[in-house]
Amino acid sequence: MADRTPTAKSKALPADEDFFSKKHHSKASRLAAETPDTANTSALNTPNSEMMLSSDVPSTPLNGRSTPDSEGDTPVATSTVTTTISTTRGSGSSTVEFQHIGAKGLSHRVGKDGAVYLKPVAATSSKGRKKMRAVVSFKPRTSHFDRFNETSSRDQFRGFFTLFWVCLALFVLNTSYTSFASTGQVLSMTFATLFSRDAWMLALSDGVLIGSLFICVPFANVCRRGWVRYWPTAVVFQHLWQTTLLGIVIKWARYREWPWVQSGFFVLHTLSMMMKIHSYMNVNGNMADTYHRMRRVESMLEERVAEVEGSEAGRGDEQLRAAWGKAVKQARQNAGFGDQDTSKSNANKLADWSSLETQRGSSSTRCKAGQALNAVHENDDDEPKLTVEDQNATKSDEPATGHSKLSREEHIQLHKKVAEEEKAERSAAAQSDNKDDKEDKIKINGKETSTSRPGAAAAESHPHHTIRDPHPLSSHPDTVISDLAREIEVLREDLLSARPSSDVSADLVHQEPIMWPANVTYSNFWDYLLVPTLVYELSYPRLKTIRPLYVLEKTLATFGTFLVIYVITEHWIMPFTPTADTPFLRTFLQLAVPMMINYLLIFYIMFECICNAFAEITRFADREFYLDWWNATSMDVFSRKWNKPVHSFLLRHVYASTIAAWGLNKSMAMFLTFLLSSLVHELVMAIVSGKIRFYLFAAQMVQLPMIFLSQVPFIKRNETLGNMIFWIGLMAGFPLLNIGYLVY
Repeated sequence: MADRTPTAKSKALPADEDFFSKKHHSKASRLAAETPDTANTSALNTPNSEMMLSSDVPSTPLNGRSTPDSEGDTPVATSTVTTTISTTRGSGSSTVEFQHIGAKGLSHRVGKDGAVYLKPVAATSSKGRKKMRAVVSFKPRTSHFDRFNETSSRDQFRGFFTLFWVCLALFVLNTSYTSFASTGQVLSMTFATLFSRDAWMLALSDGVLIGSLFICVPFANVCRRGWVRYWPTAVVFQHLWQTTLLGIVIKWARYREWPWVQSGFFVLHTLSMMMKIHSYMNVNGNMADTYHRMRRVESMLEERVAEVEGSEAGRGDEQLRAAWGKAVKQARQNAGFGDQDTSKSNANKLADWSSLETQRGSSSTRCKAGQALNAVHENDDDEPKLTVEDQNATKSDEPATGHSKLSREEHIQLHKKVAEEEKAERSAAAQSDNKDDKEDKIKINGKETSTSRPGAAAAESHPHHTIRDPHPLSSHPDTVISDLAREIEVLREDLLSARPSSDVSADLVHQEPIMWPANVTYSNFWDYLLVPTLVYELSYPRLKTIRPLYVLEKTLATFGTFLVIYVITEHWIMPFTPTADTPFLRTFLQLAVPMMINYLLIFYIMFECICNAFAEITRFADREFYLDWWNATSMDVFSRKWNKPVHSFLLRHVYASTIAAWGLNKSMAMFLTFLLSSLVHELVMAIVSGKIRFYLFAAQMVQLPMIFLSQVPFIKRNETLGNMIFWIGLMAGFPLLNIGYLVY
């Protein structure tokens, strides 16, 4: 046996990628069995499932014959270890080679029979160690200025909010009266001609844009069927299509020669839709790769079950089903569920849930049945849950959803520890109970718990971890079978919708977990387009009802606020449009306050009126579209709080992605995020003004040194000073950009 040194590859592949033999030879277990004791080479006794031949993947109704794209004929990995097994028998010899993809070496142990067991050691790199997942969670929340927000309604400064609108109303009345007295018109219509010009073509163009987005659904279906892999094939098409779409929109806006109002709206709407479809295609593409990975592991598991338990008569599917049933029975007995499965009702449910057909692929209805059959009830009315809890865990370690997200390795190790304790604890509980009156409660360390996997101590570092879609073979006595089953459980968790929020409200709809690809439908995509978020999830928290009066309130507020914006723009901004002959200081002072008020009103109309209206129509419960950005003490706080939908998108799909994919540190990832945001802002200004000046780009990038300036101890301690610097910078920026793009 000879191990070649690891060879570096050009790109990264998950360390748990399958390994395939280079040649189609007999299985290693048969090779080991045929090796005589006098052979001068070591026998290899490695589980069949760990060395699955590419031609041995069974063809099933769900996965069919594997395709080159779905299996990856040219796998790319961080490293590869090739194991050569040479067997000498008489005068002849045979050699078989296996490639362990994504491994940096091999660990071994010697069994009682002298056989050598090899296990690949996952390759690690600096990129892998720096991998980070950004958690963007959704839970029921209300926006700050919503009148149904109980916290804001008790705010001591709520009177100033009312005063602000009263002052604006008087300002509009005064402006209208002055205009009527001087011109005979209540309002000038110069600004109206800008956004009414060629409006029908703008509406038609926007409709065509929305219709073109539905190509995302066939894209997800192509990945689902395994015709291409998302990484690295389909993702290239995704970015090419998004780039082409943006280029067509820019070219069309310039061709129609729309005014700045219409071209600005069309490009901004295009960018927001592009962020939506990027998130949709990215999430579904990655889940497609995970799904096909799970199907391959399932094939490996079925092969191992047939090898270990397939002694019954029969051939093909008949033998596999018999072996599967036997394996399930052994796993249940090993887990201590033998007595629970004796009842007729449980036996029928177990047969349906644990069948080979039910356990293949993904199923949204399988989770509840699995939890019910594997759970221990503390009370009769309790919902069964597979839970392991750590009472000593700190709240700071939990994500916003209330559940910790485990890595694949942590998940498998957790299952191993739980399984090791499970049988002993159940046996101890059975011995302490009367044979005629068995209780359903198990005590651990003197406390009652309602865990289906009673080894709560095994999850000390992972608070409230729930196994939502358990596998019937995860407790099988054969370690290879149980490890593969636990790997499937981890992959199933990645395919399930996000865990529901721990907040319980009577106004929320109870939703069962959704498993990919049940979400890949046109109706789901249309719903996602209407939901006011840029981050895709399989499901969102939803309210039970739609309040028509609330929708009417936000609609009227939208038009009322737009009227104020119109008055300010028409009478206090457009008449003072700067020219080359206008004194710089006078223009700056004339535009600073009106543009600042317009900015506040545009913010209100977008995030408080429009977003809340669409949230109510779609019953979307998470309405925290912004935080108290007006109290920001630095530009980085402002960027996180003023536009949460965009911030959540950048956090998941730019900031965290660059850290995970490229192994960058946080500072460099933040720099790239600001760079991308600055380039997009400059693109919008270039389309609106018809000039490329990079003024807005510079204004965006200058926020980086201002962020470091805000960390100076003197400024950091004095929050009032930091907030004043923030407001001065924000108010000065709007007139300076206006003057820069119009004059210079």
